[in-house]
Amino acid sequence: MGGNCTKSESDENVIRPRFTIGKDYQELPNQFTGEGVLKTISWKATITRQQLEAKRIEFWRTRTTGRRHIWLAIKSAIEADAATAKVLLEMNEIKLRNESITMCEDPHGTIYEIPPYIVNDPIYFPNEKKVMVPKPALIENELVTLKIRRAGKEHDTVIQIETKNVSRVLKEMYAEKDGLDPDTLRLFFSGKELKDDQTLSSCYVRNDMVVQAFVKPA
Repeated sequence: MGGNCTKSESDENVIRPRFTIGKDYQELPNQFTGEGVLKTISWKATITRQQLEAKRIEFWRTRTTGRRHIWLAIKSAIEADAATAKVLLEMNEIKLRNESITMCEDPHGTIYEIPPYIVNDPIYFPNEKKVMVPKPALIENELVTLKIRRAGKEHDTVIQIETKNVSRVLKEMYAEKDGLDPDTLRLFFSGKELKDDQTLSSCYVRNDMVVQAFVKPA
């Protein structure tokens, strides 16, 4: 179920998923879901939320062609809000072919196609009752070990920090460890940018989680 890589305008160099969600999958013409770069055509299918999640996990697991850091950036953008998604794509020099994340182009001209059902949920899940999911309890302070992941860098940087610290402290610790200017860094966690004055605890950063780092272009 991996993608095929073939070249640019003539359909080579296109990462096109050989992947389906079911025979009853149907896209709805002239109906759209999502905002900004995350806007896609609406769709419906007889599928549960759990089945859809399993399909999405399988999709990302089987991305074997193309560049890994581009796939990771696209995935992070899909998991973010529309404004953050746009920033993540821009910072990775990923262009949109149709103003939607469903067709992305990396700096080398390779095209990555993303099905709408990877980006947005269906218009409804059949027979599903809405359940309120409470937010996890806020822990004011704990010592955590974080993995800082930066595009183009082979290995994560591991940092220990107390979550009572603001994200600026994390940024400075990471910059010192990797020989970077902290003012050129932007950190993202759980699909949102960590602002310098936010405490890590208020952003629900917990032990062994991954924070993504991007270096702003000069």
